[in-house]
Amino acid sequence: MSETKHKSPYALEVRGLTRSFGKRKVLDNVSFQVKHGEILIIMGGSGCGMSTLLRHIIGSLKPDAGEVYIDGTEITKLNDLELAKVRKRFGMLFQTGALFNSLTVGENVALPILESSDVAPHIAELVVKLKLELVGLTGFEHLKPAQISGGMKKRVGMARALALDPDLLFCDEPTAGLDPVMTAVIDTLTVDLTKKLGLSAVVVTHDMTSAFRIATQMIFLFEGKVIAAGTPEEIKANPNPILQQFINGDADGPIPLKLSKDDYLKRLLQA
Repeated sequence: MSETKHKSPYALEVRGLTRSFGKRKVLDNVSFQVKHGEILIIMGGSGCGMSTLLRHIIGSLKPDAGEVYIDGTEITKLNDLELAKVRKRFGMLFQTGALFNSLTVGENVALPILESSDVAPHIAELVVKLKLELVGLTGFEHLKPAQISGGMKKRVGMARALALDPDLLFCDEPTAGLDPVMTAVIDTLTVDLTKKLGLSAVVVTHDMTSAFRIATQMIFLFEGKVIAAGTPEEIKANPNPILQQFINGDADGPIPLKLSKDDYLKRLLQA
């Protein structure tokens, strides 16, 4: 994709995003940028605010303060109709795939196409075949989700996320529940598609092997704050003990393993 088609040098820009639930600050002045063509990994422990951050980025939640820009368009003040137009510019791959069990694979992929445009059904069918081919599932359009494996469901979810030819792809724990081989398949697919289609991607994950395999940039959240950011090499070299405990999976370190009742409730709210 040519850079001239973009309004901003950033596919995504988050500035000073802050959100509290009651007295608990879940996001605390979070800022970062994603350039066009980059794959940003958002990582952190359970309850650190990753899911809440993602919901703000896609417009499902409104912040107390701060701004979110999708290719230069600030979305936090948009009404539902305006936000719906912006959402056509990005795709979303959910952790479980979020497929409709009553629909076939092809019907699941066709859903955003038919709901967002007046395209004829036979054109939608052609687009579905092209998207399934992209994720290596040619000929699977007539099967139901119950008839395919977990890894294949993720790939169908990816095909559906790409149905409207987005510029930006959001992935929420795309390798959760997959074996190492299928995790590698999904990682390779993510990298290949971003390059082939000129996409930018934002991936929320706890899987450090996957994260370092696909990232061009990474941020680490802890208690609602970005405490580290950089390339994979910079993250590995960062001496922050909290970050190092997390990426190395160490039991001993500054991240508390035993939580008080208040801390436990706080992390539940942040999840």
